[in-house]
Amino acid sequence: MRNLAVGLGLSGVARTNTIAVQDCYGTQKRYPTRKVSFIEADLQPVVIADVAGQVARIDPDMVVVDGVFLGDIAKRLIADGRRVIIDMHNVESALQQEVDRAKYGWLAALRFRKRWRYAQAAERQLAEIADRIWMCSARDVALMQRIVGDHILMDVIPNPAPAWCRHAEPHSPPDPWIARALFVGHLGYRPNIEAGKRLLHCIQPAIRAVFPDATLDICGRSPGRLLRRHAAGVPGVTLIGDPADLAPFYARATVALIPLAQGGGTRLKVLEAMAMGVPVVATAKAVEGLDVVPDGTFLLAETDADFVTALQRLTADPQLAGRLIDAGRRFVFEHHGQQTIDLAVRHAIDRRAALDR
Repeated sequence: MRNLAVGLGLSGVARTNTIAVQDCYGTQKRYPTRKVSFIEADLQPVVIADVAGQVARIDPDMVVVDGVFLGDIAKRLIADGRRVIIDMHNVESALQQEVDRAKYGWLAALRFRKRWRYAQAAERQLAEIADRIWMCSARDVALMQRIVGDHILMDVIPNPAPAWCRHAEPHSPPDPWIARALFVGHLGYRPNIEAGKRLLHCIQPAIRAVFPDATLDICGRSPGRLLRRHAAGVPGVTLIGDPADLAPFYARATVALIPLAQGGGTRLKVLEAMAMGVPVVATAKAVEGLDVVPDGTFLLAETDADFVTALQRLTADPQLAGRLIDAGRRFVFEHHGQQTIDLAVRHAIDRRAALDR
């Protein structure tokens, strides 16, 4: 979704072309292995050469490369004399540390110290040779500066509200309010898996103790067998893998529960829920990097009991859900709509062009 929004922003500045690296693998579907840093793809030389050849035929003024994962392609293009912008969805080295620490605790530092060192080195090396770095929030800029220094040129291009939400009509909160919760995310992604497990085993049972009829839909791509097993038999829970359309699930939901403890960048699931007019109850980690206000744009919850309390507040105050819906939609379309991203991309390109004058 970010790639699409950035591409649309660039198309307002100049003629653009898109190269999908996956297409270079031919008909054989393959996800590349990772290097020791774990945040870089170990791309086949033939794939790198294929992309470089396509770029040479287009002969663009500038190339935007999607993150440090494709760092080898960026390095090849820079060696070929191309101006390259790295569009970073996350500070990947910091995110990898979070994921490792959450999974292995204090052992993570012993087990993965080398991985973390290589990851930071990969980001630092790419930042030093790229023409510019694009980040998704001011927080990520500050985080990246701790790794690469403040001499690297960075711009903030905010993450988008998903385009399909743009013309959706928000539904009115039911009266009386009832607890129909929703969690959306890539269910093969470690932070979302951990959030899903917490919802299943801790938060949903706590909610059902107070709201016996409460339901929870967990929707997303590629749920593994382990998560499916965790969901099986949990009262009130439905796990929907690879849904063709999320709109019906948002239409049914009265609240989005987002108990993330790990993550990087800014969370599209928060923007999506707000854009669809569903009140958000989330951890501080879930809204990190977004300029949202507890009790104004969303309800903050850290403990399992906090999530229950948030639902009790929505029940006790019939107007609260409506206020959150209005404030959330206003925030998303003012700060994360396509027009805002178009303007950010244009300003970033103009700032770069000014350096050449």
